[in-house]
Amino acid sequence: MRKRVMVWCLAFLSCFLFASASFAAIPKDSLVIAADTQILISLDPAVCYETFAAQITEAGYSGLTHIQPVNGVLTPVPALAESWDILEDGTKYVFHLRKNARFSNGDPVTADDVIFSFQRLLSIGKSPAWLLEEIGLTKENMNETILKEDDMTVVLKTKPLAPNIILSILGGSWGGIVNKKVVMANEINGDFGEAFLQDKSAGAGAGPYEIVEWKRNDHVLLRANQYYWGGEPAIKQIYIKDVPEATTQFLLVQKGDVDVAWRVTTEQAAQLRDSPQKGVKLVTVPSQSNEYVAMNAQWGPFKDERVVKAVKYAIDYDAIIDSVLKGFAVLNQNFIPIGYFGYIEMNPYKKDVEKARQLLKEAGYSEGFEVELLTNPTQIRMDEAVLIQSNLAEVGIKAKVTTMPASEMYAKYRQQGHQMILAGWGIDYPDPDALAKPFANYRVKQLAWRTMWYDDHAADLAEKAGLELNDERRLELYKELQEYWIEKSPFALLYQPLDFWVIRDNLIGFEEAAAGYSITFDFTKISKK
Repeated sequence: MRKRVMVWCLAFLSCFLFASASFAAIPKDSLVIAADTQILISLDPAVCYETFAAQITEAGYSGLTHIQPVNGVLTPVPALAESWDILEDGTKYVFHLRKNARFSNGDPVTADDVIFSFQRLLSIGKSPAWLLEEIGLTKENMNETILKEDDMTVVLKTKPLAPNIILSILGGSWGGIVNKKVVMANEINGDFGEAFLQDKSAGAGAGPYEIVEWKRNDHVLLRANQYYWGGEPAIKQIYIKDVPEATTQFLLVQKGDVDVAWRVTTEQAAQLRDSPQKGVKLVTVPSQSNEYVAMNAQWGPFKDERVVKAVKYAIDYDAIIDSVLKGFAVLNQNFIPIGYFGYIEMNPYKKDVEKARQLLKEAGYSEGFEVELLTNPTQIRMDEAVLIQSNLAEVGIKAKVTTMPASEMYAKYRQQGHQMILAGWGIDYPDPDALAKPFANYRVKQLAWRTMWYDDHAADLAEKAGLELNDERRLELYKELQEYWIEKSPFALLYQPLDFWVIRDNLIGFEEAAAGYSITFDFTKISKK
């Protein structure tokens, strides 16, 4: 019976999709998305680490926690774990599982499945494994740190970190719990079922949808999980058609052949924003990333904080957002993104040529200096680099723009070989710790270390805030760190991008579903008029 239903779904959806049918032909309980599926590598939660794939994986699996906006802040909330206790000064988490949680084949979710899932992720050792290691769970200690109290209770023994860090990390797509029985029945040569779960969930997931199949370079099909603990979603099936070209995606959604164009160009989005069209609308949400210029704090003129600050006052932030991004970004000069715990609106820098020149004069560089601005050759980065080059020239700084492939650029950056660099940072989990460590704590050997900003006060504050169990005190620490960082650091944060989609205007709840992208995307929020 199940095979016949799947064949019917595929035939039905293919019929209206490929026959250029009208919008009315798409069933009210179906969602059709045009997207570039060629970027998918795996839909296994222990392997998947790419943004779009993670949103599909998240639909197929549930974790102990789930990330969703609460009063405008991305927050870990109960999922497969209906509650938890935090003991022993924040180093012991006792998770109590939902009694009604079931996998898509009807099997109950038990503590054995949770333990197997985390140990499987660590044993496979692919990209997501570092996130469990970040909270103190490793392949070497997993038998002592991931424990079963009873069939419905799991104990994790972690590093002494702020609870929001632990719970946020567990809420990522990599935290998806798999059905131990199904996975091990499909294991091949000790692969922990990795080949089996690469393109389907097939009874192994407890998310709102079952990943029926991913046919490479063609489509992904998801079907509602009738056993989902949160209730069966309004959209019963999701068909993601491979459409690599943004222009084709845009045309398909305009014609009504699809419900969603997952990725359109900035120009197309601006066109729709400025000239609304009947039947479609534009959806935008703040992205979980940022764009920045970093100066090597141990190189020549940048050893003087006044020179660093002069650069910050030389840049025309509004022009970058308006002309390069077509308005699809928000000004955020702080390292904590909008929508995160601890975020403070703090944008003290704006283009001020006179102030920048005065700072350079005080530092002994009244005639300016020459510097290399390194970036990679995407169109946006090159356009930004040209504008920044022009801004710097106005205050006497002669910037030579050097572009190289991203792999080479970041290799040079990691070796502290840059003078100035224009780059971006994607965020792995929605807690300020995910930003404070790279941007302020040189000891973790990420961005602050690459820029040779060896500031112990900033590093100490970042570490203390990450360990603080009390939320009020933690907020105070991040406030102090942000105020210090924005004044002293060699980073000029340019903006926080906006993600955008073009959708049919009969979709309800897409904005709520997309809030928090690319950390999370909740298909259960979507329905149709």
